[in-house]
Amino acid sequence: MDSREFRNTLGHFATGVTVITTTNEGGNIGLTANAFSSLSLDPPLILVCIDKQARSIEAFKKNRPFVVNILQQGQEADCWGFAKRGQDKFADADYTLSEDGVPVLQGNLATLECNVDEIFEGGDHYIITGKVKKANYDKEKNPLLFFRGEIRKMKDLAVT
Repeated sequence: MDSREFRNTLGHFATGVTVITTTNEGGNIGLTANAFSSLSLDPPLILVCIDKQARSIEAFKKNRPFVVNILQQGQEADCWGFAKRGQDKFADADYTLSEDGVPVLQGNLATLECNVDEIFEGGDHYIITGKVKKANYDKEKNPLLFFRGEIRKMKDLAVT
């Protein structure tokens, strides 16, 4: 199968956008991810897929805390800022620290505070499951969406 055609096909699945944050000995870590899903209600589990080439992958270890920041429409700058490599991703970000000392972006649509439960290999990614310890959301905001390789708003998704 042609990898470009496969990627283009998958781009027709509208997804939300998350920024995954954690810490390690070097400081705060953050990356943009749209390969995120709920996994289980009992126990409360989520999953996120992270590229094996990502420099931050080494920060994800069993039982280590991390946060899933589910972005809302006003957070495009966070989406793109945390998608870039080789810079201080937190320099322009508005965040506080969780009880575990993990950065939590401000203004999120929803936030999930987790501990790494399991890590599995999945092709060119690692599948990280997280046990959710704390969750909150803002029912007044709308999601930031990724569709056909672009950031979209809900009103933009109508196909003509």
